[in-house]
Amino acid sequence: MIDIVQPRDGCLYEIRQKGHKDPCYVVVPNTKDLVKSHLMFAVREEVEVLKERIAELMERINQLEVENSYLRAHASQDTLAQLPVVGSKPPPQAQGPQPPVS
Repeated sequence: MIDIVQPRDGCLYEIRQKGHKDPCYVVVPNTKDLVKSHLMFAVREEVEVLKERIAELMERINQLEVENSYLRAHASQDTLAQLPVVGSKPPPQAQGPQPPVS
């Protein structure tokens, strides 16, 4: 039989794995370091996911810009005249009668 005493400067954790009857005990000397390392790992993982997503979006933007350039180059002048100017706001849509201003 093993006597387990919690150390003064750390915490004792019991780890149970699926399929194993007996638990494993781990002493963590500084729980702040453990939490910090877990958070840093999670943040790094999320940063990698976001970097991949940004790369995908940048690639999509490039594809759309090429497609846009091609379509504008092969569109008639009448069609181009109907397109909104880049950076301008579309005209506001009418939403029924407006109440009188007093």
